[in-house]
Amino acid sequence: MWHPQNAPLYESRVIALAVYSVAVAPAETISLPMAALPAALLFFCNQTLVFKRLILLNLFMAVVVASLLLADQPRLALLIFARSNLVLLTALALFSESDPFALAAAFLRLHAPKKLTSLLYFLVKISTLIRAEFVHFRRALLLRGWQLRANLQSYRLIAGFLGALIIKSFARSEALGKTMRARGFDGRIYTLSSSSQLAITDYLLITLAAAAFIPARSFL
Repeated sequence: MWHPQNAPLYESRVIALAVYSVAVAPAETISLPMAALPAALLFFCNQTLVFKRLILLNLFMAVVVASLLLADQPRLALLIFARSNLVLLTALALFSESDPFALAAAFLRLHAPKKLTSLLYFLVKISTLIRAEFVHFRRALLLRGWQLRANLQSYRLIAGFLGALIIKSFARSEALGKTMRARGFDGRIYTLSSSSQLAITDYLLITLAAAAFIPARSFL
């Protein structure tokens, strides 16, 4: 894993992912340089966490791949599966253990549109609150010795929790909006952090991402 002092800046990670995605997403073939960045990143991330999340995301890709296979397009199905997994693996390796608020601040330092930055910040804020509610609900069930089963009572419990969660989410979002308007929010997020100097790891990361554009012998 990256040491905090040697870890690439969030700005560099965003740029590297954007460059890599532009190179891989429209590619008609998969070449060896495209695998360089995700392969290198695997040495500096929590591999168990990354592959666990990658498997979950591939449950959605399975539908696309299956539809192409049924349409008798096996090469296109394999190509889409490979491209999507390369981009997803790179994104997970870069950001699986990152601070989402620091990521939002990185978009601000990259001079992204202020509405996009604000939307990302508030999305992270609301997602954090929803996650906290879910963790609280799960702990309450465990303390009471409750075990979810495939029966009507469990389904009612989950439905009641989801309904309460949706209502709380709307209430929290309205309260957050009123709070920000009361503080004179003008549509822009301000932070105390400043841009840092690029290090060797930042240049190396962006170089590996740009290497995906290098024409080479394809293996797909």
